[in-house]
Amino acid sequence: MKKIITFLLLILTVPTIVLAKPTYKSLTLKEALDDEKIEYNLDGYEETDDKATIYLFRGKGCSHCYEFLEYVSSSLVKEYGDYFKLESYEVWQNTDNAKLMQEVSDYLNDNASGVPYIIIGDKTFNGYAESMNEQIETAIMNLYNSEERYDVLEQMKENPKAKLKKDNKFTIVITIAAAIAIIALVVTGFKRK
Repeated sequence: MKKIITFLLLILTVPTIVLAKPTYKSLTLKEALDDEKIEYNLDGYEETDDKATIYLFRGKGCSHCYEFLEYVSSSLVKEYGDYFKLESYEVWQNTDNAKLMQEVSDYLNDNASGVPYIIIGDKTFNGYAESMNEQIETAIMNLYNSEERYDVLEQMKENPKAKLKKDNKFTIVITIAAAIAIIALVVTGFKRK
């Protein structure tokens, strides 16, 4: 009987675990540079909501992520700092951020196989190399000058289809847990007779 009660209590905690809200932690450009110990001069750079957003999913200590942040702080801010702001999500140490990266990648029908994973509007960049600089600059200006700026995180919040997928996973988990509980009760009921 103790096993059944323990089992039922375990099943009752499943919805709590499944429904637990993830805690995403984003950093501004300055915070990401500090986190990676990159020296910078961001004079004149302001992060305001009227700018195009660069989403950077990175790993702390990742050499290509570091190179991208150096490029942003040394060159991109000087030439394009009036047009963008940066939100950085560290994914190697924050599992919720890693899940977010995967969700964003899935939402965009993309394959984020590693970091850095850079998103500017609906344009994505897997990895970073200096040869991408011109494409990144073009993506920033295209997004900034767009009448309807695409923001993937905002779209994910507003799109009921994205939420529907999560609801279906929850329903499946609850259904399986309930089925297991019923089977356990039936089996233990038959054993007692």
